[in-house]
Amino acid sequence: MKNILKSSFLLALIVSVFTSCSDEEDFEIAPYKPQVFGESFPEADIDYNANFDFPGWVNFAETGTKKWIERDFNNSGYIQFSPFGSGEASNIGWAITPKFNLDSTVNEVLTFQSASNFVDNPANKLEVFISTNFDGTNVLAATWTPLDAVVADDTTNGYIYIPSGEIDLSSYTGDVNIAFKVTGNGTTLDGLFQVDDIKVYSK
Repeated sequence: MKNILKSSFLLALIVSVFTSCSDEEDFEIAPYKPQVFGESFPEADIDYNANFDFPGWVNFAETGTKKWIERDFNNSGYIQFSPFGSGEASNIGWAITPKFNLDSTVNEVLTFQSASNFVDNPANKLEVFISTNFDGTNVLAATWTPLDAVVADDTTNGYIYIPSGEIDLSSYTGDVNIAFKVTGNGTTLDGLFQVDDIKVYSK
């Protein structure tokens, strides 16, 4: 009798579990969002304080000598640009993603996070651009279109990561590059900017 009762209990339990899992109100699979491009700067790949040189990326100093560097904190990597200590009248640095293609997906969006600290002037800024004709070498010869992203600035100091929001890329086709550009100098406009968790996906 005990074995019969035990078997009945187990059967009822299994039926209950499968019934609850099939209830659409209690169990819903999140929609899949195909990712076109992504970079989270894994800590294992970070060479702390070295010039940023991940494969396929372009790290370009438009003016001055400062470039983007690799950093990590609390087991999380990111890239950072700071004109601090350069003593130069102008520092403009670009971090440009590898080329990726938008032909096989639709409704693409870009998201990332950015942070700032010690930025004391709105002229010291982070901007985001997209190009459809960057040849991978000549940054200033390409056409760069600004993207309307929420970015860290002189009002968000404190290493507080700011979500960019979903930036619509659906009007673009073919091969594109995304660029993160910081403008500042090492004399009166110190400060730094950080970028992390870059994703382009089909919404």
